[in-house]
Order: sequence, then C-alpha cells, then structure tokens
Amino acid sequence: MNKPKGVKLVWRYTKGAAVFYCVAHCISRFVGELVICSGPSMYPTIHDGDLVLAERFSIANKNVQVGDIVGCLNPQKPRELLCKRIAAKEGQPVTSHLLPSGRVPIGHVFLQGDNHAVSTDSRHFGPVPEGLVQIRLALRIWPLERAGWLSSHWFWDKSNQKE
Repeated sequence: MNKPKGVKLVWRYTKGAAVFYCVAHCISRFVGELVICSGPSMYPTIHDGDLVLAERFSIANKNVQVGDIVGCLNPQKPRELLCKRIAAKEGQPVTSHLLPSGRVPIGHVFLQGDNHAVSTDSRHFGPVPEGLVQIRLALRIWPLERAGWLSSHWFWDKSNQKE
C-alpha cells in the first residue's frame, strides 16, 4: 500500500529534524556550544553581548586551570550559568571570610569575575564544587573587532597545570 505524497514528505522532514536534533544535542552535550555572555562581571575581558565558543573537552579531561574562564552552574540559582575566572583550585590559598582554613577545599574551585566591583562570585557564595563547572570559554567570535582566544592553552595541554 502506497502512502500519499504528503505523508511521505512529512515523514521525511520529521526524520531529518529528529536526526538534526540528535546530532545538535550530542555536539552541545559532549563537544561544546555557543554562549552569549550577559552582564558586566567579566568586563573588560568579556563584554555584555559577546558571543563565545565554549568547549567541554577540558572539563572531561579534568584540565581546567587557574586563569581559565569557565561557565558554571550558579550554586544559588541552578538554572543560571555564570561565566567566571578560576582564581584558585583545591588546596590553593585564598583570602576569603568564607574559608577559615584559607584554602580551597578538595573538589572545589574558587571563581571570581574580572570586574570585582560588580561580580557576584566565590567571594559571596564560597568555593564551587568542580561538578558545577560545565564549560570552558575558549574563543570570542563576536564582535569581530574583538574576536580572539580567551585561553592560553588547548584542552589536551596540561603543561601549565599546577598539581
């Protein structure tokens, strides 16, 4: 029994859309994504409205380093993604009234925005579990006049990492 031409066409486009969605989801989940940054907390490095390419390989390889800009789930509002710089990793010293020991606890990172005056970061909510770090911002692609790398190392390069 032959299907009408309209049904075949709808079925074809539905299959194409499903494949496209699955591929896009896998790329976003395991490779990286485009992020539109908002807010002044990372100024002057990242401006409100910058379009940044973020990657997940560094997270999977446990190769985020002090100085990297990462996207982290907000510990106070879990549906919100914060873009902040890693100021210290586990065991490293920090000055914070929230850390009586003066060191970042095991399995945590201390995040700070570049614009300290307006940034809500680890100075306000404490160190963040590494599991909340989702992406590493690697390349600004918009606006074109400020396009360029935001990181000084590749996701596989652990040579600068301090253990």
